Amino acid sequence: GPFSAQAVPQFYRRDVVGYHRKQRLTYDDVINRLLYDRTHFGNPVYDIQDIVVAEDKFAIRFSYSAVMLSAAQKVAADVIYFYHLKDGMISQFWLLADMGFDYRAEP
Repeated sequence: GPFSAQAVPQFYRRDVVGYHRKQRLTYDDVINRLLYDRTHFGNPVYDIQDIVVAEDKFAIRFSYSAVMLSAAQKVAADVIYFYHLKDGMISQFWLLADMGFDYRAEP
């Protein structure tokens, strides 16, 4: 289902490096973010706008919306992820979003 931290080992290398604004992210940060989203947001909707694929990289652009559970308020963002692959797994990623947030916020 949405925000599934259990799926991370299927897609991300353990030595993955990610970037979100000034944050340099790790495998554990990816899991942490999914756990955070699971406890703070409901009814997530991902509306994929575009996907660009090459042999060892891909990019996905989508609109995201969900309900912030603490305030029962809808949030929305336009998001772009850029991924680089190594041995068929995500080895690096960059995230651009028009909504500021702390990728490492505690669940």
